[in-house]
Amino acid sequence: MTRMPVQAVFERGVTMDHPFRSAMFGGFNRQDVLEYLENSAQQAARQQQELQAQLDQARQELTDRQNQESDGQEQLEKARQEAEGLQSRLDQANADLTVSRETVSRLSGELEQTRQELQSWKDRAAALEPDAQAYAALKERAAGLELDAHRRAQLVQDQAQDQVRQLHEQMAQWSNQVRLEYEALRAEVASTVTHAARQLEQAGKALDQVNALMERQEAVMTTIAADSQKQPEE
Repeated sequence: MTRMPVQAVFERGVTMDHPFRSAMFGGFNRQDVLEYLENSAQQAARQQQELQAQLDQARQELTDRQNQESDGQEQLEKARQEAEGLQSRLDQANADLTVSRETVSRLSGELEQTRQELQSWKDRAAALEPDAQAYAALKERAAGLELDAHRRAQLVQDQAQDQVRQLHEQMAQWSNQVRLEYEALRAEVASTVTHAARQLEQAGKALDQVNALMERQEAVMTTIAADSQKQPEE
């Protein structure tokens, strides 16, 4: 009967540890790990016993064959090779058992370390929960302040726009009033200038008349003076 080496059995066992390794995120299943380690050790021990029994049987067969010289040297050599093969398998089984025990010890340490790390993360999460609540409250408060500031800024902007609009209207009214007053003043000045020009023209005409009158008077006076000088001589 062909026996599977312990190393192959252990390797198969290692591939079967995925079910409890897949639970590492939430923590090992301690019972599954212990059952797996115990089954692996028992299986390795059983195979060691079976191989030891086969080795003993092979040795016995070798002894029997040595006692049966009629079987020939060929059968003796074959039995010796089988015994060596079984011895090699037994050595491998012992080595696999040692590795299995070391793996059991390592996984037990990792299991305990993982359990401690999980508890540490739970403690940290519990410690950070109040900070998370405070952060959420602060974030909500900041959002409220930001909304209030936005509303205030919008109100100030609206008021500024209203003031600018009113100022533009007042400037337009003042500009229109100044324009009307300027046009009225210009019309009044034009009327005054026209009146003054007329008066100046009339004054010029009167002055011309006065000059003409004075010239006539001067001519009359000259004539009278000349006539006065002529009368005594006669």
